[in-house]
Amino acid sequence: MRSAYNETWLYNLEVIKETKRWLKAKFIEKVQFNVIVEAHATSFYHPNFIIRILIFVATLLGLSGVTGLFALMILDTNQVVISIGCLLYGIGSFVFVDRVIIKNSKHYKSGLTEALIYHACGFTIGGFAGLIDFSIVPVLLFSIVVLSFAAYRYLDLLTTAVAFLTLAYLIFYQLYAFGGFFQQIIPFAFILIFVPIYLLSKKGKSKDQLSIWNNNFIIIESLSLLIVYLAGNYLVVRELSVNMMDLSLAEGQDIPFAFLFYGLTVLIPVAYLYVGINNKDIVILRTSLLVLVFSVFTFKYYQGFDHPEITLTIFGILLLGITLLLFNYLKTIRNGFTREDLISEKWTSMNAEAFIISQTLGGNQVKVDDSFQGKGGEFGGGGSSGSF
Repeated sequence: MRSAYNETWLYNLEVIKETKRWLKAKFIEKVQFNVIVEAHATSFYHPNFIIRILIFVATLLGLSGVTGLFALMILDTNQVVISIGCLLYGIGSFVFVDRVIIKNSKHYKSGLTEALIYHACGFTIGGFAGLIDFSIVPVLLFSIVVLSFAAYRYLDLLTTAVAFLTLAYLIFYQLYAFGGFFQQIIPFAFILIFVPIYLLSKKGKSKDQLSIWNNNFIIIESLSLLIVYLAGNYLVVRELSVNMMDLSLAEGQDIPFAFLFYGLTVLIPVAYLYVGINNKDIVILRTSLLVLVFSVFTFKYYQGFDHPEITLTIFGILLLGITLLLFNYLKTIRNGFTREDLISEKWTSMNAEAFIISQTLGGNQVKVDDSFQGKGGEFGGGGSSGSF
């Protein structure tokens, strides 16, 4: 099973979006842009972001009426019938969006598709939960399956994120439920589990046959990096230990292995920053800046917030100064970095000029009639005889 969308049209749509950036950057002319767009036609209905939001909201309002009518039909029955009805309604909604909205009407992330997909996920998961009397572990497992299906089939980013976070919660819930030793190793278990997930998602993003899921892999990468950091962050570990694991700390007492978590709070952001700069990886680079801020907050939280206005002013001046220095330093490309908005990373390894030429001139070669055969000339290079 592949994506519900036509993959050729997906590729063409990405080419058109990228070509618009080329045109805006004056990398190509309007004539070249028109030729490339014509050569990469797509039949998707894919409106702009504002229109998609309006369609999404309108669809939810319409679905509320359908849901109300459906509820009136099964409201007077028992829980099993209601659960089965919700499950079948959710599955039917998946079939409707797949066959009618995407295949026949050719919608692609139009707002209508997202509303129907989330609607279908909610009813499918809710119906299953009712059948098993809302048992937590089976519901979580089923939720991961349904949300992962929606993410894979419809290239949806929100269901990707929710499926990933549901998996993280399931792991935490199971380890916490086991108690004792398993509760104590939760931070290390998260690091050991989500580092390989990050590496697998990064590897999947590098494969051409999986390129249509690149944005989904980026979501998984980012969330994996965040969870690995949070698993080693001192503030997170300490607060969870005190509030959820009934760890009692006297005044001046610290959590077990406090030095290790203090070290991870510092080392993980630094490691992210180093790897991001060294590998020119924008995902890990942006994540490193986010977790670096949280690390500063963590240390400041336990050192006290005396005179916060002075602290904020000093850090604001430092950050502004660093920003201005970097902005001036990166006016030109240095070691692969620049402040300018250049053509996106996915085209940097391609011969863009050759691509443009192939699209603008490739269809204009002169066709020679093979039926014409020269008779040959008696004079060097003449190409024809005197009887021509």
